[in-house]
Amino acid sequence: MTQDFRTFLEKLEAAGELRVVTAEVDPKWEAGAISRRGFDLRSPAMLFENLKGYARGMRLAANFMGPTRPVPQGRLAIALGLPKDTPIVELIEETRKRLRRRIEPTRIDKRDALCKQVIRTGDQVNLLEFPAPVIHGTDGGPYIGTWHVNVTRDPDNRIMNWGMYRHMVHDKTKLGWWAAPGQHGMAHYLQKYCPRKEPMPIAIAIGTDPWSAIIAGSQVPRDVWEAEVVGGILGEPVQLVPCETVDLEVPAHAEIVIEGWVYPDERMPEGEFGEYTGYTSGGIRPRPVIHVSCITHRKNPILTMSNMGKPWDEYHVMASITLSALTANELEDRGINFKTVYSPPPITSFIVSVNPPYPRYAHVLASALWSLKAGIYRPYIFIVDEDVDVTNLEDVFWCVTTRLHPKNGIDIQAHTPATQLWPFLDREERDNFVGSKVLFDATFPKSWPESEIPTIINFERAWPEEIQRKVLERWSEYGLGK
Repeated sequence: MTQDFRTFLEKLEAAGELRVVTAEVDPKWEAGAISRRGFDLRSPAMLFENLKGYARGMRLAANFMGPTRPVPQGRLAIALGLPKDTPIVELIEETRKRLRRRIEPTRIDKRDALCKQVIRTGDQVNLLEFPAPVIHGTDGGPYIGTWHVNVTRDPDNRIMNWGMYRHMVHDKTKLGWWAAPGQHGMAHYLQKYCPRKEPMPIAIAIGTDPWSAIIAGSQVPRDVWEAEVVGGILGEPVQLVPCETVDLEVPAHAEIVIEGWVYPDERMPEGEFGEYTGYTSGGIRPRPVIHVSCITHRKNPILTMSNMGKPWDEYHVMASITLSALTANELEDRGINFKTVYSPPPITSFIVSVNPPYPRYAHVLASALWSLKAGIYRPYIFIVDEDVDVTNLEDVFWCVTTRLHPKNGIDIQAHTPATQLWPFLDREERDNFVGSKVLFDATFPKSWPESEIPTIINFERAWPEEIQRKVLERWSEYGLGK
């Protein structure tokens, strides 16, 4: 495993999954458009080395966790040390297993931390030195934080939290940020600092090892320190180092670390931004501000860019695996019966296969899912029978459009918690973080006698086993290939 971003890029290059772009590229719109087209074509990851208007040595990485062929999550498989064509279900199961481990991080001396090669404080702080891209043509400004680790600390129990929340550049020393109050630790902590009239310390580590960012962007249960989870994934302790101006610790070998403070009552307009739903989401609204007190970075730093939008992108690749694995583990811990859980792009739903132990069991599953941290903001739940491959959306669509009863199989929950990023909300719902959720029960009713369940017509079920064997054994003889 690797604990720095550059080693991961080397692994991608060795697998034929990285291209170094030496042509001049403008971080305003052009880099984002190249990246989005790369997603469409399943192109290799990109490292832009010649950025218009910025000093040589400033670099921008894109599509490093983008989709691949034949399996979209191939680069995540490489980050796990697995073949890039590892099937989705196997990736979920391997991630589930590693998520069960916890390894405490270690602290290293500042002199050994690569993120401390350059240190800027006071008047030397200048966010505008970095090639923060205006990614989408609809974005409200440059975003320096789209793939990173946010580090904050609960002021009461002192537990540190890692998250990933977008950061818009306001000027040389100020950043904006957005986080959902119902789900994200950073928003929870700010709610504790505000009544005390105390500023909240924060650190943003950009260009970490891939799994630190992946787990930071996943819905790890509350009060579980993500650094210990990453250690379990890597199989070795994460190396941390203290910050310079705030009482926090960050991954020691990050490309860039931004330190600062969030003041309780200060807000500035933030947004728009193209989001994981595939739409411009969240609107332009007054949101909290980070006052930057220090920037440290490696020599010739690499800024990371996640180009979120219509699937696929980095978030969809990582969340489709980690969210599925975390959710499966939590359901298992609660004793909830299921076979497989998958959250496909755009990560607004769960698809769960199950052999229902009793009638209307889908409601038990849905209630359990919506009660999880990972499930609060998943408005759609599809429950299917065990014979359905939940990672094959063609299979799922066939099931939903043939087994879902239009009247009895759909249940709607109104006035539930919502995130402003859901594009289907009206303005009043968005302002009040209120929406609705829906369960689609596409399982054959448990009350039906087995004789009334329709026979599935496919190769494995609609012919006797001896005929199947005969056909498979003679396939080449028919002249139809292997």
